[in-house]
Amino acid sequence: MLVCQQPILAQQPISSNETQNFPIDETVFIHSNATTFVSGERLYYKICCLNASDKTPSSISKVAYVELIDSDKKNVFKNKLFLENATAEGDFFVPTTLKTGNYKLIGYTNWMLNKATSEIFQIDIVIINPFQNDRKSIGTIADTTYSKNESKPDSRNSSAINSGRNESLKFKLNKKTFTNREQVNLQIESLTQIPTKGNYSLSVRKVDDLTFGTQMTAATFAEKPYETTASFQDNEKKLILPELRGEMISGKISSKNNSNNVQNVTIGLSIPGKPFKFKVIETDLYGSFIFNLEKAYYNPNIIIQIIDDNRDNYTITLDNMPEIDFTKVSIRSDLNLVSELKETIVNRSVASQIENAYYYKKTDSVIKTEDSKPFFYPVAKEYVLDDYTRFPTLKETIIEVIKEAYYQEKNQNYSLHVMNYDIYPQLAESALVLVDGLLLQDVNELFNYKMKNVYKFSIIAGPYYYGSKIFNGLISITTINDDFPRKENDSSVLETTNLRPSVKKEYYKVNYTDKTKSERIPDYRNQLVWIPEIRLGKAENQFSFLTSDVSGTFEIVLEGFTDQGIPVSLKESINVN
Repeated sequence: MLVCQQPILAQQPISSNETQNFPIDETVFIHSNATTFVSGERLYYKICCLNASDKTPSSISKVAYVELIDSDKKNVFKNKLFLENATAEGDFFVPTTLKTGNYKLIGYTNWMLNKATSEIFQIDIVIINPFQNDRKSIGTIADTTYSKNESKPDSRNSSAINSGRNESLKFKLNKKTFTNREQVNLQIESLTQIPTKGNYSLSVRKVDDLTFGTQMTAATFAEKPYETTASFQDNEKKLILPELRGEMISGKISSKNNSNNVQNVTIGLSIPGKPFKFKVIETDLYGSFIFNLEKAYYNPNIIIQIIDDNRDNYTITLDNMPEIDFTKVSIRSDLNLVSELKETIVNRSVASQIENAYYYKKTDSVIKTEDSKPFFYPVAKEYVLDDYTRFPTLKETIIEVIKEAYYQEKNQNYSLHVMNYDIYPQLAESALVLVDGLLLQDVNELFNYKMKNVYKFSIIAGPYYYGSKIFNGLISITTINDDFPRKENDSSVLETTNLRPSVKKEYYKVNYTDKTKSERIPDYRNQLVWIPEIRLGKAENQFSFLTSDVSGTFEIVLEGFTDQGIPVSLKESINVN
């Protein structure tokens, strides 16, 4: 059987001299559930990747990034997010290790980093740590955030914000005042016959005095002018390529003695696990390579290796991920806490501690990713070892179970091959050998591995082309616990950890149907609802949620953009007594 896959050639970045007026028509918008947090609370966010010119969904980048920066211009967290329909969502638990102070939440794509730092999306975030002993770092205990002649914005506006930019939607509630633990029925009504299709996020959160600033709404964001061309202040700066087909992992090989050609050298990438990812590409004229991962793989361990008879003569280096110059990010230096806020801070802190104490009863669930079939599916013939008499060693398993495979030994070095009954004599080349997606060029260690740890063998006979490389068949081994120990250690193999995409979650929704299970569990949620992904339709505009044991005014906020780029910013409030 002949199986082929064309190699993907790496591309050399283009210098800024060639791209002074290169169009970068992409931006992002972030909707967060709040701008002020107390230790123990959770920051939720939704990111939309848009065309900067008309705010329609962008089709350029498939990956976006969200970071939180502290007042020292240091990274607190960085999330990599695979975009689906140009949107993604994530969250961050605010730990007690973070000091009270001003922070900045930023969002961007790699493609946007070709523009000025001011073009990235930014939200001012305040974190208050009531457990902090270092009072000096908290700031002046005086409220100068707003001048005496300037009133704080009232976020308890009970009417929906329904400007001319989003006249097609409105909120409809069954009533405006509720009791504790009562169901709220919310309808997002379309004012036109056809529901307004788009991508929206919904937040319902308690309003209190602990609010420092407000984030930009989608309506205000749409009115902001944006630069749509590349900005190169440094003539040596290279164009940062967009992650057009998915996550990019790039690097370069070099010859140890400068005598080996670095062009058209085959490179393999392995992300072991279930599912695993294995790709083969060739280097370009400069020895550079780029792997594109179209789907999210969550194992942080990545192995890149040179597939060549002279691989010991090369070394591999990975490119650093593009980064923002944080010195150009403006973060407020003052944080002013008045003594009147003490009670609110205590109440928020107590509520978060109670909720976290019962978190095991209110856990979010990770949305199971779609099973990714291996690249050789469904061609391979499978041998599930539990269907046969198990043998302790690989030699015995090959002889007694796997009819197509055989091994050769020379000077205590082994090689694995697959029998092709259509030709004689057999090809001399070895088979492509994978263990949980990890390429093994030295298979000696397999012959000491216990077969009781192996789940199955997948076999393909005949010449197998993968990238530009031809193998004498394929042998893929799947272990039971993904615990195969790799012992290869040379310059032609680079084993590293890489920032992996954030997992997608289904956030916990309170259910009081069974009162025997819920009546003795306290409910101190200040955040009643966070739904990061809403696609409105005939049957998708009805929502219900339950109030908590917390009383007060709660704000309902819907943010997003229609498929035509029209911003939607709706706001409504309810009272819980």
